[in-house]
Amino acid sequence: MEKKSSLLAFVFLAVLATGCGSIRVVSEARSGGTIVLDGAHGASRAKAEKYMRQQCPAGYEVVEEGDTVGDSDDTREWRIAYRCNGSPSVAMIAY
Repeated sequence: MEKKSSLLAFVFLAVLATGCGSIRVVSEARSGGTIVLDGAHGASRAKAEKYMRQQCPAGYEVVEEGDTVGDSDDTREWRIAYRCNGSPSVAMIAY
């Protein structure tokens, strides 16, 4: 019984630690893109990093990151603009 309680406690803490977070892709291209983090910053950031690794198998560089005004209204959102390694250095227009 104690093992079962310990396992349940571990699962609960793991879910609590990861939190709820998601990403929204604003723009994407072979050379990189821009992502918005929604929800819990830590969980969203982890999902964004996973997405960027999938999009850029040779690695990536974050070229701009920060709080900005959303596209459709005055709400604030956290955006990450990234460039895939080996891609030409171009400005991320959608940031």
